[in-house]
Amino acid sequence: MRRISLLISFVLAAALAAVPPALAAGPGTSIGPDGAPGTMLAPGSLRASGPSGAGSFTFYGSGFGHGIGMSQWGAYGLASRGWSSTKILTHFYSRSKIGRPASPVRNIRIGLTYDRTKIHLGARHGAVRLWIGKPGGTLVARIPNGQDWTVRSPASGYAIRNEAGKLVGGKTWGGTGFNLYATYADTGARVFVPEADAIWGRGFTYNRGHLEFNLYRCPGGCLQRLIIPLGFEEYLFGIGEMPSSWPMAALETQAVAARTYATYQVKHHGLRSGCNCHLSDGADDQVYVGWSKETGADGNRWMAAVKHTRGRVVTFNGAPIQAFFAASDGGHSEDVENVWHGGDPAYRIPYLRGVCDPGEGVPANPWTDWSYSFSASTLSSRLAPYTGGVGTVTGFPKVKRGSSGRVIRATVKGTGGSAVVSGWELRGALGLPDDRIWVNENRNITGKIRTKYDGLACKPGLPTSPVVTMPGGARQKFQTGGIFRNNGADATVWLKGPIYTEFMNVGGAGGKLGLPTSAAGGVPGSSGRRALFETGRIYWSGQTGARALWGLVLAEYLSRGAAAGALGIPTKRVHRVGGKATADFQHGTIACADGGACTVS
Repeated sequence: MRRISLLISFVLAAALAAVPPALAAGPGTSIGPDGAPGTMLAPGSLRASGPSGAGSFTFYGSGFGHGIGMSQWGAYGLASRGWSSTKILTHFYSRSKIGRPASPVRNIRIGLTYDRTKIHLGARHGAVRLWIGKPGGTLVARIPNGQDWTVRSPASGYAIRNEAGKLVGGKTWGGTGFNLYATYADTGARVFVPEADAIWGRGFTYNRGHLEFNLYRCPGGCLQRLIIPLGFEEYLFGIGEMPSSWPMAALETQAVAARTYATYQVKHHGLRSGCNCHLSDGADDQVYVGWSKETGADGNRWMAAVKHTRGRVVTFNGAPIQAFFAASDGGHSEDVENVWHGGDPAYRIPYLRGVCDPGEGVPANPWTDWSYSFSASTLSSRLAPYTGGVGTVTGFPKVKRGSSGRVIRATVKGTGGSAVVSGWELRGALGLPDDRIWVNENRNITGKIRTKYDGLACKPGLPTSPVVTMPGGARQKFQTGGIFRNNGADATVWLKGPIYTEFMNVGGAGGKLGLPTSAAGGVPGSSGRRALFETGRIYWSGQTGARALWGLVLAEYLSRGAAAGALGIPTKRVHRVGGKATADFQHGTIACADGGACTVS
């Protein structure tokens, strides 16, 4: 199973000074063709160009990646709050433990590039030696420090040309049964390979292990692949999945996740015949950038994280897990079977369950709120490979979602019929960062409401409305209740259950009570509960239900001791009787004339 992390929102600085969290564990994430509607903009301006009027569709979303397992931005946020790496890992990987494998992996082979007819080698900080047969076998040549040579693959063998373009030795070397090797680490040198960088195209420098060239698909013009054999822990020093400046607990979390992922792949899949490697560098597995990571900005911090967690992996029932991780889960990760298997429970994995991610909503995370817009014609053409002849898309009448809100499958309705697509297909066809999306309605949870939601550990459930601004604040509805922001009171309140229902029955924030000023709490002298609002209150008990009070009736009630007084808890909200505002209580009634006089009976 492939993996993708996609924290490529960071700029790759020179020599990878701050290596971005890379393209992590799981099938790949598309970011859309350049220049087309839906193209990803720079972080901080994540609004795709394209039509937004009638006959168009806007996809509002959060997250970047597949949303399975650990979120790298979530790890960042939780580490910033003081969570340990163990707490972060066992949160994202359900029912897991941190331990050490009974038989740890000692060595690993990483595929750097493949299907090449030409590969460049640059000698840095010393000479790079080339050998045929094995490292230390038949010496071909030494690449002098500072020079860049090329290795081509003609009909058979390796054609090595020096910096002047001259064929080294006047012939080709080796062949399909005699590999070419480059050594450098034993003399303290380094080697630069521009083709090894499949993500950013700038090349990486290596200081550990050695390089192995293989020829295949011969004769008639061979192709080359390049592999770097390494000690297992040495490999981890060069993992470029997270900026080294991040909190140490986040770095340790990433180190353990990367070690676990690699351990599982080696133990369960062994040497892959297609690449003659255990893992590949890049989006299909884990990004390996070698010396560029170790010596980049704060590289010593990353190496310290690897050393401090040496040998530690995430386990379930004592065995290393498939430690998938992604850049951003949008605030909630997803069950693995919902992302890649259409919700089929046969693919359920106990430790890859969707969990709330309260660490994601940090200001630095660019993937918490984005949107892409498409015309109906563009949308229809993008989806046509999956929907067939449904004509022009007119809507998505039915969407099945996972625990995180990610689309498992959606019905696409068109002028000529309907079809069902998976969330993964929808995301790939449109080039969306994630499939945690809402169509033509922005239900992303943002601002103070997001802060409260995270603090509640996602207990309100999925959003059922957008964030709606109103005088003095905002509100958003959820599967369970609603969250309200009161700017004047600097309060963000979750209302649920009978109190929320009563609040909505009297007009909500725009009605009799205004915005809430505090969460529901206990009622002095009673087993009931109450919630306070700008211009009223709601009282609840198991015997009376939830009842709203406001205006003169509330003022009179408070003057008589409220629930702790003789009247008890209200049994009926304020209503009009004989031209008076009236409310009934467990032990009496208050009636107030419009002029202000109230009577209690």
